[in-house]
Amino acid sequence: PQPQPQPQISPQLQPNHQTKQQLRPQQPQSGILGPIYQQPFSGHYYEVIEADGSRSLSRSLWDQQLAAESLPAGQIIDWETQGPLGQRLLVRSAGYRIGDATVTIAVAENLNPLLEELQVFEQLFAGLAIGGLLLMLFVQRLIVRRALRQLQPIYRDIDALERGTTDAITEAVPIEILPLVRKFNALLVVYGQRLQRSRNAAGNLAHALKTPLNLLLQQLERLDDPPDAAQRCIGPQHQRCIGQQRQRCVEQVQRVQTLVERELKRARIAGGLRTGSTFDISADLPVLIELLERMYAHKGLTIGYDNVLSAPLTVDREDMLELLGNLLDNACKWANSEVHCRFEPHAAGLRLWVDDDGPGCSEAELAAIGARGVRVDERVDGHGLGLSIVQEILDLYRGQLELGRSPSLGGFRASIELPVPVGNDGRRPATAETDKTGVQGC
Repeated sequence: PQPQPQPQISPQLQPNHQTKQQLRPQQPQSGILGPIYQQPFSGHYYEVIEADGSRSLSRSLWDQQLAAESLPAGQIIDWETQGPLGQRLLVRSAGYRIGDATVTIAVAENLNPLLEELQVFEQLFAGLAIGGLLLMLFVQRLIVRRALRQLQPIYRDIDALERGTTDAITEAVPIEILPLVRKFNALLVVYGQRLQRSRNAAGNLAHALKTPLNLLLQQLERLDDPPDAAQRCIGPQHQRCIGQQRQRCVEQVQRVQTLVERELKRARIAGGLRTGSTFDISADLPVLIELLERMYAHKGLTIGYDNVLSAPLTVDREDMLELLGNLLDNACKWANSEVHCRFEPHAAGLRLWVDDDGPGCSEAELAAIGARGVRVDERVDGHGLGLSIVQEILDLYRGQLELGRSPSLGGFRASIELPVPVGNDGRRPATAETDKTGVQGC
């Protein structure tokens, strides 16, 4: 085989046999190596290690060394070291064969400028990345808000559904959520129908039970009629026994009537379920007052109300009539001459009072009612008839009931707070009072 050509090096890097044992900078031609190796501490350095161990240094090293080691021909290594000024140097050392001699050449370059540029790049990249991320989040927020803006009609319809001004959600929505809206509307229809069926069934059951109970009471009352010939044959002791049995039967039938009426009223309560109906105080309350006037016409009561609300209440009409009917009926039962009702907005929603000028309850009686938690309509003679139904309605609406003494009329006061939206346009209170003589009738 033909001999391989030996690598050639610059004449300026040839060993100087006259000064083998000296370390002295060579002065290569600037056109070959460039002036950068002539400038002291320029950041570019070289070192030549000859076969006898002598070193030839670039002028840029001045009186420093790279501390390179002799390498066999053909071996190349890369390593780092500290430069003349303490800078970080990257060094490449390679061994060459020149004739019979082996020469090691080490070339070094300052890494600090590169590291500084790399640091600047990293900072710039981090800033751009953070800026891009923030921009992406901002754009994503805009996209999401624009997409959710199409759900505003649903939000408005749900709000209207809560106020009772609508009974369904619009279907003019994105196609992706249209099935959900339709399912929700179908659920509203089902609940509305279920509530209506419950109320109809309660009414039918009331009519079906009242007739036989009334007939049974009539038959029991006939036992008080003068005894006939057959009854006169019965001794006084047996007649007293029959009278006691009749009285027990009457009490049980009346108790059944009371329980049936109570449960039927509870079945008619809609509670928190929005049925689309609202309670208009100015339109619905006068009708209820007129009915109570007819019931208590013999007492000649003055029944009035104050209303500072301009909009109908977003509460089921039947529930509100049931609630007010029980409160006003209780007040009329015990009032001497006057009953008054007041509506006004409150932080919780709606607040109303029903006051009367009757005897009221003592502090001890009110404390006993709250402490023992008894149903007020199951107590002995006194205020409270029908208040258990009121409490049932308030529990469903998360309302509160407070019983106390009326500061204005001196009798009994029932105070109620309902968490329902109310409207007020700043108009003066609407006041209505009935004639003290009432309206005679059934």
